[in-house]
Amino acid sequence: MKIRKSGIAALAGLATAALLAVATPSQATNPSILIWVDNGAKPVVQKVIYDWAADKNVDVTIVGKDFGAVRDLLKTAVPGGTGPDILAAAPHDWTGDLAAAGVLRPVTLSTAVKAGLQKNAYDAFLYGGQHYGVPGWTENIAVLRNPKFIKAPIAKVTAIPAGKIQIGTWGATGSDPYHFYPVQTAFGANVFASTSAGWSKTLGMTGAKGAAFANFLDTKKAVFFGGADTPWNTAICNLINGKRPLWVTGPWAIDAVAAGVANSVATPNCKTGISVAKKTLAIDGFWKGTDGKLAKQFMGVRGFYLTSSANTDLATANSLLSYIAGKDAQVAFYTKANKTPANVAALKVASANPVIKGFAAAGATAVAMPNIPAMDSVWDKWGKVEARILTGHAVGSAAADWAATMTEIQALVNQ
Repeated sequence: MKIRKSGIAALAGLATAALLAVATPSQATNPSILIWVDNGAKPVVQKVIYDWAADKNVDVTIVGKDFGAVRDLLKTAVPGGTGPDILAAAPHDWTGDLAAAGVLRPVTLSTAVKAGLQKNAYDAFLYGGQHYGVPGWTENIAVLRNPKFIKAPIAKVTAIPAGKIQIGTWGATGSDPYHFYPVQTAFGANVFASTSAGWSKTLGMTGAKGAAFANFLDTKKAVFFGGADTPWNTAICNLINGKRPLWVTGPWAIDAVAAGVANSVATPNCKTGISVAKKTLAIDGFWKGTDGKLAKQFMGVRGFYLTSSANTDLATANSLLSYIAGKDAQVAFYTKANKTPANVAALKVASANPVIKGFAAAGATAVAMPNIPAMDSVWDKWGKVEARILTGHAVGSAAADWAATMTEIQALVNQ
């Protein structure tokens, strides 16, 4: 039988193609990304990321980690070559600590993507002039008000009615600077001075402004602010029954306030809750300070860090981070878990929910909690001096105790 030359050529071509397929890596191999996420947030993020991965043909592995341990784990795993490419849904105030440990690298977002984010949320990950993370969602406090007893929002810090407000829940040995911050900033006493590179290491709550705040706390003391060691259910009941119809707290309290609490000696007449939907609860922004400017509260941001892992496919990782910053992903975080978007367009969608709308409006001028490495020590000393003043145990005068503590804090920060 005669074989045509064209047939031989075709067979040879097929054989060559088969050999090349064996001898060279497949061009269809998908890029891959390893992500660590706090176990509590894993259900929130994994479906959103898996949907993106399927669309982009990226192999994604998501590993849940204990929230209390993951930060320290990252510091050893990344240098050891076993760390993730991305740390997901982590607090923004870990930025300084992780960046100083050398386990993060700056993120790369396009101008258009950055423009779609709330600036205060994006800048929460600013440290040393570099952005190390992408915000996924935000959280901030506001004033919950029972309109049955207080008809209108409180306009000025000096107009807060005595005996009618509770601020967070705090203990006699450690106050709550996070929740008290809108009172403190009403006197211009910002925790640190801020710069274009992020928070500086220079305290802003010293001098006359800090003294004015300390003296205000001393004058009002615990009776004005709600008393120390207020149990959670008591705080809810105080808001519902009007004993203290103003409560400085966050969105985490909304469901409990709506549900009410069982009647008891400590919580009488609170079985029926109050809610924004029924217009029996209002969410207000904060008051103006002594200088006429709006007081500021802190914003917390959960975000996605890009690690300095040597194995990271940066193009793929940055593509995912850009997606996380966008409208679609953040609308998904809202619809799946009621998270408040950091993306402006997504926030417009989520604002159909009156609770999110209320807290977002209150947080429009919020400032991200400081993310410098020394903050754990700062919070501790800051809270303790507040507690001493509020419970009448200041060392000397309130202003003198405050000033001495600020000196101690500044020395810690300078180390």
